[in-house]
Amino acid sequence: MGDDELICSRCYKAFTPRWISFKVLGVPALALYHYDEAVRSMLYQLKGCFDIELAGIFLNYAAPYLRTKYRGYTLICAPSAEKKDAIRGFNHVEEIFRCLHLPMVKAIVKTDDIKQADLNYRDRQKVGDYLAWRKGVKIQGEKILLVDDVHTTGATLKACVKLIQKHQPKRLKILVMSKTPELSVAR
Repeated sequence: MGDDELICSRCYKAFTPRWISFKVLGVPALALYHYDEAVRSMLYQLKGCFDIELAGIFLNYAAPYLRTKYRGYTLICAPSAEKKDAIRGFNHVEEIFRCLHLPMVKAIVKTDDIKQADLNYRDRQKVGDYLAWRKGVKIQGEKILLVDDVHTTGATLKACVKLIQKHQPKRLKILVMSKTPELSVAR
């Protein structure tokens, strides 16, 4: 590995972007990878083992293209529980997308620490009940890129889209690091 390479060539092959296009409530969305075992394992290492050094691997090779594609956009990260961020010492979604060098606004907060992985599909759809707009954040007329680590049922992204649209951005797009394969077909 060279000094600028973050992962070995074997791991790099596991992180070859798939460029999966889909929509969330009519908003154009792009996922880089299928949420498979390699992505799941590395994401757990980042989030669950607090290995912040891994944050750069997820977008590393796609970052130059993504910087150009989303030039002029402001990032809004799907929120995670502030308690978990405090324990971890970082917000994993912010760290994954930091390499895009786009302005980031903390606009949406989680009002309760619910773990979606423990919920069934129907209960996941209620995640919007636990999200709120941060007071004082203004995005009217701005180009917004909503980002998240994993798209599973789409509940979080739908709730975030609804909150963002209330604040009248000029344009809204979605970028996720990974998407469950069974949901890869455009909806």
